[in-house]
Amino acid sequence: MKVVTDEGEIECSAVILVSDLEASPPEDGTMPLSVLSGGHTPKGTVVLDLRGGPHRGGRARALRAIERILDDGGRAIVLVDEVLAYGRDELLYRQVQQAGALFIRPRAVEWDGRRMEVIDDLTGATVSMVPDAVISESATSERQACRGTVGMGPLTTVRPGVLMVRADLLDDELTTEARAAATIALRPATERARPAEVDQDRCLACLTCVRICPFGAASMDAEGKASIDGDLCRSCGKCVAACAGRAIVLPGSTDQELEARITAAMEGG
Repeated sequence: MKVVTDEGEIECSAVILVSDLEASPPEDGTMPLSVLSGGHTPKGTVVLDLRGGPHRGGRARALRAIERILDDGGRAIVLVDEVLAYGRDELLYRQVQQAGALFIRPRAVEWDGRRMEVIDDLTGATVSMVPDAVISESATSERQACRGTVGMGPLTTVRPGVLMVRADLLDDELTTEARAAATIALRPATERARPAEVDQDRCLACLTCVRICPFGAASMDAEGKASIDGDLCRSCGKCVAACAGRAIVLPGSTDQELEARITAAMEGG
């Protein structure tokens, strides 16, 4: 297969595409999340408004920037649609909360460009502040993206060998999903997919894999540990990417295994 880029044609055996996210302009009186890029951190009291967006990867980078603000002696208030999370998201939220950030799910927000008043939806209490910076990103619109192979239903791609991975992932999850996509793309048609495997000693019993598996392959066994039904698993890698305990692996997705697949595909084997 040939892929045409700005630098010319590239010979490859499989293509993995990552969809982009287009952010709407921020509301008046706020700064976009891009101000947090490159290590820049506003000083003083910072309000980070994550309601309605951005995608999870952008949210994770924003929360890590909040940690830097707190380390510099600043104060951080994070406005979110939902204060509950699971999997790796939960670990990140907990880490930022422990660092001193105040998370609020607002019932109402009043902001006149100088003073902000937020009504906490859980307690009804009003939080009043004069922030030094308000960082907000409006809801994002994502171009349609999917990933899969023939026979995977809604995850099926149109062209064999071209698989699409959602950009709505954390950075390490994106790497894991890309590896899973490559494992699927490079597997010979005559070879059966190898299901995900669980290291039960590392399983945290958080139920993340059960919640997100699109094929219902994940469940909890009699000991309260995760288990993968090999007959239902389609090797999509979603549970591998989201597992907070790094307890789930996808056979065939290591560097050495993928390099061997690529070599065999390029040689026509």
